[in-house]
Amino acid sequence: MTALEEVLKALDNARKLNIDPTQGRLFTYIYETGVDEIRKIIRKAFEYFAETNALDPMVFRSAFLFEKEVIAFAKDLVNADDEVVGTVTYGGTESIMLAVKAAREYFRKRKGLNEIPEVLLPITGHPSIRKAAHYLNMRTVDVPIDSESKKVNVEALKDKVNYKTALVVVSAPNFPYGTIDPVKDVAEYARDKGVPVHVDSCLGGYILPFMKELGEPVPSFGFEIEGVMSLSMDTHKYGYAPKGVSVLLFRSGEYKEETIYVDLRWPGYPFINNIVLSSRSIAPLAAAWAIMKYLGKKGYLELTGRLLRARDRILKGLMDIGFKSIAPIESPLLSLTLNSEEELFKFYANMTLKGWVMGLQPRIEGIASYNIHLTLSPIHKKVVNEFLKDARESLESPSPKELIEIYNVLKSNTLEAASMVGKSSLDSILIAKLLESMPKGVAEDLARKLTVEVYR
Repeated sequence: MTALEEVLKALDNARKLNIDPTQGRLFTYIYETGVDEIRKIIRKAFEYFAETNALDPMVFRSAFLFEKEVIAFAKDLVNADDEVVGTVTYGGTESIMLAVKAAREYFRKRKGLNEIPEVLLPITGHPSIRKAAHYLNMRTVDVPIDSESKKVNVEALKDKVNYKTALVVVSAPNFPYGTIDPVKDVAEYARDKGVPVHVDSCLGGYILPFMKELGEPVPSFGFEIEGVMSLSMDTHKYGYAPKGVSVLLFRSGEYKEETIYVDLRWPGYPFINNIVLSSRSIAPLAAAWAIMKYLGKKGYLELTGRLLRARDRILKGLMDIGFKSIAPIESPLLSLTLNSEEELFKFYANMTLKGWVMGLQPRIEGIASYNIHLTLSPIHKKVVNEFLKDARESLESPSPKELIEIYNVLKSNTLEAASMVGKSSLDSILIAKLLESMPKGVAEDLARKLTVEVYR
């Protein structure tokens, strides 16, 4: 066997460690269409553009073409006028980072450097916002949500706006419960106070407009609302591009300027960065552009219809066997629970052992019990019957021995339970119960230590 053959075989073996996303058993992380042509487009885009560098679009000029057209498509979806400008980043976290930075610089120009700027964030806001604030020496202020609607409590938010508030973040939708914050109410108040609003639509930007076109009751969340200064939307989610491609839109070019890093003082080439990363392949962006060209609005509309049919059938099927929704259904996300925590864990464990991958979300006092989290994609229309059959069987079957072992270890030795992380087929349950058993600060320290060990 040649060296090339050995390496290719090793790559193939490594690939087999992963679940196949094309089989429809993933309800998290991947947004799979089930369309073979889209996979071919992605492979061809990587073949053509893997050996490129978007660091200098004056040399690799295709980067200009792709970025401008991807941004134009995104703008049209969220009612952006000609003054709105955009940036393509390599993921939602990077888009969020730049949105928070823009707000910080805007705050500093008005308030100076003496105050640490604050970001108001609903408790359902994505952790990347706290991460960005942490990196940028800002504070986050948690805002409660309404326990029934699972949306930000607008009156509570108003009470927290003060002279240190640099940014208010709302979600369309939030990830945990899939609900859409009242963007208009928040933005109108924030505008009157001179505070910019960022709409985190990383999940919804490429699907909520098509859901609305199909008759779903989607509220306004885009640039038609005054006060919205920036909006993020991930092309690698419901734009169906490969990881990682995201779009960040700004109300004005002046606001975008706050995110651009320029260094003309060193003795090398002019260093001008639109985003956090410098060198990066054009391939994911090329794939995003090609998929948009292939699907067009008509294709996205058809895929959205396919997804909604799967969502509604799965929701009905699970409710028929005793599940109930944690929140109003406003997006492609489902957060569902059972009356008994023990039954929910048994269900989750049995489904996991049958090869289904779902999210498991924690109990939040006064807000939600433990719940399963399903991120629907178009491919799930093909597996609805199989999924619901396995769901019924998982609820009727006894707890598997792997789950009983976890319970026994947790009762006797927390450290031993922690050492099982990464080795158990039911890691999600093990981690959930471990984190629940200790204060948040202690749990976060333990998570850091475990992460170091897992990657040794």
